[in-house]
Amino acid sequence: MFSGKSEELIRRLKRATYADQNVLIVKPVKDTRTEKKVASRRKNDKSERGFEESDSFPAHEINSAQELADLIAQHRPDVLAIDEAQFFEEWLPEQIHELLGKRGNSVFTIIISGLDMDHRTKPYGIMPQLMAMADEVIKLTAVCFACKKRPANLTCKTGGSSDKQTEIGSKIYGARCRICHELPE
Repeated sequence: MFSGKSEELIRRLKRATYADQNVLIVKPVKDTRTEKKVASRRKNDKSERGFEESDSFPAHEINSAQELADLIAQHRPDVLAIDEAQFFEEWLPEQIHELLGKRGNSVFTIIISGLDMDHRTKPYGIMPQLMAMADEVIKLTAVCFACKKRPANLTCKTGGSSDKQTEIGSKIYGARCRICHELPE
């Protein structure tokens, strides 16, 4: 979290649109932090959450393989972007595998953004499968919220009401380096 994943995704999508490529962006319905868009945040100590939206791109909210297939058939994208992929279920890697097979030698780019580990430092949902399928994996790091000195590649749960792997909300998580990270009890 807070490593610039959405910001990097938006940067790549802007670049694709500059090249006149047809872009399709999807995100899971359960990501309720931003409605119908992918958004990057910047620090703002004056806002209630400490962060404010800095840039965004319109996105379709989906919940199933059929919804994704319908959008792809309708939009015929050159670039498919998937944000917050860790929130999707097992159908997504299967759909990606099928898409890659159907496209063969034609140019079709799939960009996927998501967390690879949860706050317990365990692999997050389908992300290991998606990373294994990828031609390229780029792992971004934040700055540790605790020491503010080291790169943070872990997420620490600092609030919330459950011990579930998925509890959505940026106010209940923080970025931590390996030294400052504490596993939940």
